[in-house]
Formats: sequence, C-alpha cells, structure tokens
Amino acid sequence: MRIVVIGAGAVGGYFAGRLAEAGEDVAVVARGETLDVLQQTGMTLIDVPHPPRRVTIPAYPSLAAAGDCDIVLVATKALDGTDAFAGLAGLSPGATVITLQNAVGAPHAALELVGEPGRVWPGVVRGFLHHTGPGVVEFHGGPLSLTFGTWDGERSELAEEFARRLSAAGVAAVVHPDIWQDIWAKAMFVSSFSLLGALTGKPLGDMLADELLAHELRCLMAEVEAAARGAGVALPPDIVADTMAFAAAMPPTSTSSLQRDLLAGAAAELGAQIGAISKLARSFDVPTPRFAFGYALLRARR
Repeated sequence: MRIVVIGAGAVGGYFAGRLAEAGEDVAVVARGETLDVLQQTGMTLIDVPHPPRRVTIPAYPSLAAAGDCDIVLVATKALDGTDAFAGLAGLSPGATVITLQNAVGAPHAALELVGEPGRVWPGVVRGFLHHTGPGVVEFHGGPLSLTFGTWDGERSELAEEFARRLSAAGVAAVVHPDIWQDIWAKAMFVSSFSLLGALTGKPLGDMLADELLAHELRCLMAEVEAAARGAGVALPPDIVADTMAFAAAMPPTSTSSLQRDLLAGAAAELGAQIGAISKLARSFDVPTPRFAFGYALLRARR
C-alpha cells in the first residue's frame, strides 16, 4: 500500500511521520520552504515533553511528481480564497482520497474533483497537534485518532487495511459505518465554539461561565443539529446535550484555530467552517439564522 499525504502541517506532517517511522511506503506533497526542509533534513516530530526526532520522508512538489498511490490523505487547510483540493491534480486512477479538514463541505468539494463517491472517504481527526514551523510538528498528548468511512457506508477491505496500518503507526484509526454522523458531530462542537469564540474573543471556559453566552453556544449547536437532520444524518437524540458536556470537560483556556487566526488577521477557514453550515442548511431549507448572521459579520470584519 502506497500512501501520499498532501500538506505537511500539523495533521499531515505528524501522520506522515508516524507512518514513515512504522515502515510504511509514504510520501508527502508540500511546497515552498516546507518542501525544502523536508527534502534536506526531513520531518521533525516532537511528542511533548520528549526531545525532537527527525524522520526521513520522500517529499514532492505535486501529486503527479509523487507517482502512483493507493491512498491520498488531504491535510491542507480549507482557507478562504484557496482551493484545499487543488493538490489532487494528477491523482492516480483508482486512488482513494481521505479528507481531513474541519469542514462539513470538504468531502463534497473533493468529490467535485474526484468524480466518484466511492473514491472519497470523509474523515475526522482528533488530537492536539501544533505546526510550529516548516517541517516541525508537536503532539501535546492525549487521544490521537482518525475516524473515517466510505461515502455510502459500504464495507471496504482497503479502508480496513489502511486503518490497521495507521493504528499500528500510533494513530488510532476507526472505520465508521456512517461517517456523516461523526462529520456533523465534530462540526457541532468545532464550528459553534469557533464562531462564538471569534465573535466574543473569549476562551471556552469564559463562554460557558456566562449564562447568556452558554445559551448562545447551545443554540448554535442546535442549528448544526437541525442542518444535519435536514441532510438526512441520523444524529443521536441527545447530541446537543452531549456536545455541551464535552465542551465543559475541555480545558477552560481552549480557543479554536479559527478564532486565533481571525483575531490575528491571518488566513482562516471562515467559509469552510462557518459559512458552509448555513450554505448547506439552505440547500435543505433549514434556517440557521445565528450561523448566517455570525458568518456575515465576521466576513465583513475581514
């Protein structure tokens, strides 16, 4: 099995590094200074608080240059004004794409390029990974996992084999029988938390401690639930309450990457994480007024 990872940031870099350490046939597609670093000195992985280690991984400027493969992990961010899946140009015939973005619309965007639902597997990454420089990634402990599944929930031997290999490399991989449940469940937390955090500038603990803000967070989650059910996704009946409980168990100082990017004036995944919720909801005739207003306000601030 040959695996190519597009994007050598926090997720892509760490996954590629662990797969390489496990002896898997893996390569990375990167660009600019990151590509130079990977080709000259390799990937640096840091499992905090342990010392850094360098891993040699073949790195290429494009998927076509990387050659034929079986699995492509797309780990590039869906930043506003960019195409997270432009790197799929030159995709091998028959290769399967796994999307790793925090965006409910990401699998659909990949499908537009790949053309076959059977070759696009939506994925959900969980783990505290930080990209600290070109070719340098930190893992800050705790659970680290990839949950993914086929588009229609059909069983796939290739998916199961990839899950075994990734798990053996140290990333707990699970093939979900209905991956759309997990895609929307993660969006319920990430998108709601990111939107309210970006609007208020507050960490998660402060939002939960404020009765009005906690109410707004719950309402945002309820809009995501309504959008998911409009899409035909069978979420658990207590999903909003469970997600609020999950939020309460997170470190109170937590902020989202989207919130930090927006407050810093950096490129951000505003459309992919926030705008996509209301856009998809509209296609199912589901109103999401808080997401629509929040997205419009944050976009105007840009």
